[in-house]
Amino acid sequence: MHHPSFPTDETPLLLLDEEAVKGGQAVEALAQENQRLRAKEAFLNRLLLAMTLLTRHRSIASGDLPAAFRDITRMAARSVAVQRASIWFLDPARTLLTCACIFDGIEDLHAEGARLPAGQYPAYFAEIERGRVIAAEDAIHDPRTREFAQSYLLPLGIRSMLDVPIKLGDRLAGVVCLEHTGPARTWQPEEQQFAAFVSSLVSLAVESSERLSQPQSQAEHRA
Repeated sequence: MHHPSFPTDETPLLLLDEEAVKGGQAVEALAQENQRLRAKEAFLNRLLLAMTLLTRHRSIASGDLPAAFRDITRMAARSVAVQRASIWFLDPARTLLTCACIFDGIEDLHAEGARLPAGQYPAYFAEIERGRVIAAEDAIHDPRTREFAQSYLLPLGIRSMLDVPIKLGDRLAGVVCLEHTGPARTWQPEEQQFAAFVSSLVSLAVESSERLSQPQSQAEHRA
């Protein structure tokens, strides 16, 4: 004869243990999500602060381009936590990129003068000629940036690149480049927007310099 089974005294304890485990996992997941959100909020606040400080920098509107470029690259590198930030300009023939300023966060110094001939990096130049943002998570293998692998990326340990065009009016004038060393880095939309803001500041600095130099040029011409 079949007898129905009844829960033992231990059954409620087992159920309670399972619920406790699930509850603990939920609490841990919620804590991790809150931590992630706080970290992102802190990061966004840092970017907003950097944008505010940069717009107030006297060097941007002073016409002193070397000082402006030093301020911009230093703040850009520190704000998005990259090792190198640089500003490059195209020559009139659009066959050469020349570095106007690069900030090395590891050495904490600025430099300038490096050159990139278009003939050696055709894929990269073709991409920037289109005026597109290059957000290369794995720059060593990305078809847009892998031409730099042997001569530049690997020797310096650079793994990820974020390059944004510099526009002067409707004309492509150059690029702002942010370079990350270490593991591959996925560039977040907020970081790409910040890089675009940095590019617009470079344009503003150049336009301010040109505008301030016009009266002096006219005075010299009259003299």
